[in-house]
Amino acid sequence: MMASALIKNALISNPYNVRKAIGILCNATRNHWNYQYKPGPYPRTPEERAAAAKKYGMTVEEYQPYPEEMCYGDYPKLPDIGSDSKDPFYPYDYPELKRNFNEPIHASQEIIGEDRYDISMKPRFSLTHQWAWFLGVVGGSFALFFFLEDYKFGRPVTVKQFPKDGPHYLFCGK
Repeated sequence: MMASALIKNALISNPYNVRKAIGILCNATRNHWNYQYKPGPYPRTPEERAAAAKKYGMTVEEYQPYPEEMCYGDYPKLPDIGSDSKDPFYPYDYPELKRNFNEPIHASQEIIGEDRYDISMKPRFSLTHQWAWFLGVVGGSFALFFFLEDYKFGRPVTVKQFPKDGPHYLFCGK
């Protein structure tokens, strides 16, 4: 009884504490718990595979886990489709993320998000084409430097010529 009275007085005395407690309660009831995000052990039997597929909202036919040596447990191996390649006009539950409610997140989501590299897109130029442009620009720069080394751009200046003896300048304050 004493502890609950102390908590009640602490909450009432400071409005910041009330807002903090309400935020904690709303967050706990609104979101899933952490243990629901943790993948289970790697499925070895067909029953475990079916249970894992049901856990992630997939059919048994479309559920494929990562290889066991990758240590992702029963998390499903999703196709490598970035958010940028998804249909922008589809009515998603979360349109800013292009996701639906309870849709599993790709294991590499931080790499293939909409603001990152899209692995499913075909590159505009082939790798050979990119290397040809790179080596052409760098090689051309070195060729210009090598062949134009003797033709300096700038004002030619001779070495300063000072008399051998005596001061070079005579300043008098008189």
